[in-house]
Amino acid sequence: MTEGALDSTTFEPARLAALDDPYPVYKSLHLTGRSAIQTASGITCVIGYATADGVLRDGRFRSGPIAERFHKLLPSGPARDELSHRINFLDGEDHTRVRGLVQRAFTPARVRDLRPFVESKAEELLDAAVEDRADNATIDMRASFAHPLPSLVISEMLGVPLTDRDRLTEWTEAVTPLLGVEIPEGKIDRALDASRDFAAYAAELLEGRRRQPGNDLLTAMVEVTDGHERLSREELLSLVVTLYSAGHRTTRDLFCNGLLSLLRHPEQYAAIVADSSLVPGAINEFLRFETPTQYVARVPVIDVEIAGGSFTASIPALILLAAANRDPARFSEPDRFDIRRAEGASLSFASGPHHCLGAALARMESEVMLSAITRRWPRLALAEPAPRWWSSGPFRGVDQLWVQVE
Repeated sequence: MTEGALDSTTFEPARLAALDDPYPVYKSLHLTGRSAIQTASGITCVIGYATADGVLRDGRFRSGPIAERFHKLLPSGPARDELSHRINFLDGEDHTRVRGLVQRAFTPARVRDLRPFVESKAEELLDAAVEDRADNATIDMRASFAHPLPSLVISEMLGVPLTDRDRLTEWTEAVTPLLGVEIPEGKIDRALDASRDFAAYAAELLEGRRRQPGNDLLTAMVEVTDGHERLSREELLSLVVTLYSAGHRTTRDLFCNGLLSLLRHPEQYAAIVADSSLVPGAINEFLRFETPTQYVARVPVIDVEIAGGSFTASIPALILLAAANRDPARFSEPDRFDIRRAEGASLSFASGPHHCLGAALARMESEVMLSAITRRWPRLALAEPAPRWWSSGPFRGVDQLWVQVE
């Protein structure tokens, strides 16, 4: 990135995708002393924690206009249909109705009951990783563990055949560029094809559950009602794609990004080995320090002044969650990684009406994964000090994570 990109007057969020490390940019933005900045392209970028939290909780900011953007940008077909029905792009009564119905199916008990399955699969994957390692010394933790485990879990939860998980995760990866500030040239056709394939697969799954219900989340969503209200076919199709995508990719990146930071601080890894009660706090710091979802968008319906930020009606606001999570006005020494930090929650799962439905599931899986590896390898270490990063749409994670095991 050029020098000018570090200047708040020329900063453009689309350029973040080219960076291995966006946090120096966020730091330079915080040094302006402002909680929100206006870009040359007309987007308002929120960088302060209090302002970001305020925007996410304020009903004067809407997500629906984001869906309207897809109607304008995308050709008619499954991608446009799915994105326009996504729960995170619904507002008001529509959002309340759909979220309420999903919450009746996606219960804390369902997440809690999955934990033994997650623990079992974690151990199986680690056993396989040890057996498959070529040089008897290193393992790619992303490919062998953090990538397959969440896809196994969300497949089990939705009732998706485990044999299909590889192609489903490929489809979700292909669709993610559509969610960015700008769609990279050359990726839209692949994204549209993947959306079409996933939509056809999801439709077949839904019809199968209607004919033969099972004991899974997909059946529960098909059958859930609230009075006369139930989820429509379009809403169900969108939810299958959304839940699979978020349930797989975000958890993988949350864990890998955080584990990289932890292994760069071996004394903190050793502390977890000595005291497993530190695991939940470590996951909190994973979320804050290396945020897997860098930003979300909202559009104010009227002019708004909130927590030091000024917003003009109809001008999109990009809430830079990762920047808010490093706000020095909210977190002491924000660029310091500290698993014992006790300064409240990050905004990695957003807040307000659109707080992530799968937050409890992602936390549980990440805690199980971290507990499993710290028990098995008390002296785990990085084998590659500078892993490659990838960025697609608002999402960011490591491409590989090679570790040294004993």
